[in-house]
Amino acid sequence: MKICQLLATFPYREQLSGEVSGGRYRVGGIGQYVYSLSTELVNLGHQVTIIAPRAPQHKLLTEIELDGVDIRRVSPFISVYSASLPLGVFKSLTTEEYDIFHAHTPVPAIAELAALRIMNRKIPYILGYHNDVVKAGSSGRILSNIYSFTLGPFLLKRADVIITLTESLAANSKRLSKYLDKVKIVPGGVNPERFRQSSDPSRIKNKYSLGPEAKVILFVGILDAYKGCDYLIRAMPGIIHEIPGAQLMLVGTGPMGEDLKATAGELGIVSNVIFAGFVPDEDLPYYYSACDVFVLPSVSAEEGFGLVQLEAMASGKPVVTTTIPGVCEVDAEEVATIHVPPRNVEALAAATIKILQDKDLAARFGNGGRKLVESKYTWAKVAHAMQEVYLEISNNKRQREVS
Repeated sequence: MKICQLLATFPYREQLSGEVSGGRYRVGGIGQYVYSLSTELVNLGHQVTIIAPRAPQHKLLTEIELDGVDIRRVSPFISVYSASLPLGVFKSLTTEEYDIFHAHTPVPAIAELAALRIMNRKIPYILGYHNDVVKAGSSGRILSNIYSFTLGPFLLKRADVIITLTESLAANSKRLSKYLDKVKIVPGGVNPERFRQSSDPSRIKNKYSLGPEAKVILFVGILDAYKGCDYLIRAMPGIIHEIPGAQLMLVGTGPMGEDLKATAGELGIVSNVIFAGFVPDEDLPYYYSACDVFVLPSVSAEEGFGLVQLEAMASGKPVVTTTIPGVCEVDAEEVATIHVPPRNVEALAAATIKILQDKDLAARFGNGGRKLVESKYTWAKVAHAMQEVYLEISNNKRQREVS
């Protein structure tokens, strides 16, 4: 099949290697998702084209080379609240080239523009609904509400199939409540081989002058409000009281960075919090290897799944995360995870302490996580499941045309 993937931002080589930061062109989990899914779809014999807006510094960046994948950058035209309006998609999106259109949201507006472009065509349109549109601040909430009553319903109505990563995400989304008959569940994935526990933990501990016995609590992701890192930092004094010398390592950058540093200063725990900044993809396995527990303290529906959980599990590490829909379904049976209520500093501290103090529990969680990933969450399994969705909707459309 000829598959067209459309998304708001897709990484360049320099962003993956850490040579440049995302800046206004921030590449998050959806970019990584499409990167990995497309690679596996090619392995299954499909042709994949990825269409995304260009970064502002496009001419200074190097395109990624993926075998069997054609990456096309379109003009971003203008930016609205950190999202571009890539009108160039109308010119580059020739419907005759493809058998499937798979657009990804919540970041407006490429999915909407693609839906408009192919509105009267018979090609299947699949919407990857990664999470609800949730923006912080008064202006963000106003724009989110406007979207939810205008473009949002149009996009959901236009889609032939809506892909969510978990059942609970779909069930708890007010925006999807009228369209559940279209929803199919295909989770995110991970490459277990990349995160095997063979990575040397001393590489990272030596880099930050940590002794071999240091207990490391790891977070990986954008430093933004919906990730809940402020609650994790506020949990640290309680953790340090029980685990003297415990170290929190925050991998990532984002708008909350300076505020989080200030909070650490106010709590007097600056020496126990490491702001590692952006880490190249190739170095991430070493950070997971160096940690004793991985924590994802997300507080908002803006976190729809949390691929980093899978990376930690593939690395054989126990996980602490919250009970928000989507995130907690990744390990619903808690074979590798302790789930705590969001925004609950005491519960977050208690769960982390429990794992750090119980080596047998940590080892059991580590083994359970690896088995869970290998049985359910490899990118190869995800791509097979997605292929089934593509084939089903294509066959259904052909049958309706014949009848």
